[in-house]
Amino acid sequence: MKKILLLTSLIFITFGCTKPHSTQDKRYIVTSPEIAEIICLIEGPANIVGVTLECDYPPELKQIEKVGNFGNVNMEKVISLDPSIVFTSGLEQELLTSKLNKIKLNVKQFYPGSIKEMLNSIRDIGELLGKQERAFIIADSLQNIIDSISSTQFTYIPSVYLEIYNDPIMSVSDNSFVGELITLAGGKNIFPKLPRDYARVKAEDVIIADPDVIITTCPAESIKLRKGWEVISAVKNNRVYAANDIDPDLIIRAAPRFIKGVKQLQKILHDEK
Repeated sequence: MKKILLLTSLIFITFGCTKPHSTQDKRYIVTSPEIAEIICLIEGPANIVGVTLECDYPPELKQIEKVGNFGNVNMEKVISLDPSIVFTSGLEQELLTSKLNKIKLNVKQFYPGSIKEMLNSIRDIGELLGKQERAFIIADSLQNIIDSISSTQFTYIPSVYLEIYNDPIMSVSDNSFVGELITLAGGKNIFPKLPRDYARVKAEDVIIADPDVIITTCPAESIKLRKGWEVISAVKNNRVYAANDIDPDLIIRAAPRFIKGVKQLQKILHDEK
């Protein structure tokens, strides 16, 4: 346990609260909150000159120039900030990456879709920033914590429905980053296979699956009031958890803070039982 606490402390070292500034040859724009967290953990925010609105951790990023939001980045703003590297993500940022490449900006795309891919992204970003040693220490420390958590033996494995969006309702597969965290925390996802890692699901399928626990990003009361959902075990037993019970950023963002998210998931799934 002491080893885990020591490693956890290491990966959450802060870089001070001084106002961010940039050196002449290092000017980063980061459009993904996950990648922003990773860069700040490896190198601090000093060389980040532009971020999207979603990049809100660590808090120092709130002081930095905004270039739009995740799904709508202002190209003119990006160009005006004269970045040495633009860090982009996947999904709706595929088109953004293509446009930036066409105008010959130095673009690096990272979209970690699993724990393993996130650890590899930490190492790759560390090499890119010239901070390979620190990045590898962080990634190896995280892997050690994961291995320790994975060795936990659970006598009770509750079934879990995790809703990442409510209109339309969407859940996660076992292959997704979030699905991996459910398994790591000792839960059984009611939707192990979906057409995509994050996909629409039918309300009646949730009712039929009868999960022991529901975790949602919308208010818990709205789940309990859904027609027909009153028969679900999680609703009957008052085991519906929302953002006030677990910070969604800790389990949805593929960033190093996911360790805290797994600990919160374990508390919800097991301690409360």
